[in-house]
Amino acid sequence: MKLIFQNRDLDLTKTIRIRAVAKHVRMSSNKARRVAHLLRNSTYIQALAILTFMDYRACEPIFKVLVSAAENAYSFMGIHKCYLAVLAAEVNEGPTLKRFRPRARGRGYPIQKSTCHISITLFYDTSLV
Repeated sequence: MKLIFQNRDLDLTKTIRIRAVAKHVRMSSNKARRVAHLLRNSTYIQALAILTFMDYRACEPIFKVLVSAAENAYSFMGIHKCYLAVLAAEVNEGPTLKRFRPRARGRGYPIQKSTCHISITLFYDTSLV
């Protein structure tokens, strides 16, 4: 995505998309997906309220990515946060960390610690203006 800075004129008739990504988040992708699914097609303010009052561990990293995307929109394009809406909230699998747990008789049982990549795409919603 090309970044447009504040001192340039924006063509607001085109769809402006802002994206933020958090990679290698130490969490199962399925657990993060159930939270991200609730954010789709909601405004930025509604998404913040959803994440604030839900009691899931996945809410914290998703909240950070959402706030980061909104700050990117404001700092690079000058778009205020109240005019943003969530276009896409995706959670993909990351690399699996492989460990071994020592067991009896010198054996080792494998432990697989999953990670995920969280990406949130916001867009400038003209109906909120």
